[in-house]
Amino acid sequence: MSKIHDAVADLHQLPGVKGVALITNDGLVVASSLHESQQAEVISGLTSYLLMTTQRCLEEGGLGKATQYVVTATHGKAIVVGIEDSSLVVMLDQFADLARARREATDAAQRIRRASRLA
Repeated sequence: MSKIHDAVADLHQLPGVKGVALITNDGLVVASSLHESQQAEVISGLTSYLLMTTQRCLEEGGLGKATQYVVTATHGKAIVVGIEDSSLVVMLDQFADLARARREATDAAQRIRRASRLA
């Protein structure tokens, strides 16, 4: 298994993490560790659209580029961390420790950045 896949799989082992996917900005799945009920293509397509439209709003508002997003829903949260031309998506249940998950997602993103530069 590659270092990128290892980082994704390790992140999925944390308490409260329901799934993890690394996607390109145009919606292709690079690596994923998801529950069997989750579809990587659906997650990647929706995340790609969310990032594209949110980024456009931020730029038009003069706020610059975002590097991390947190989406809160009724039954959980999603953290999206930008990694150059891709994004790491971490889906959490409603009981997950958000601060810890953000730290771990940021650390995993750094591992993925290093691994992709070495590849």
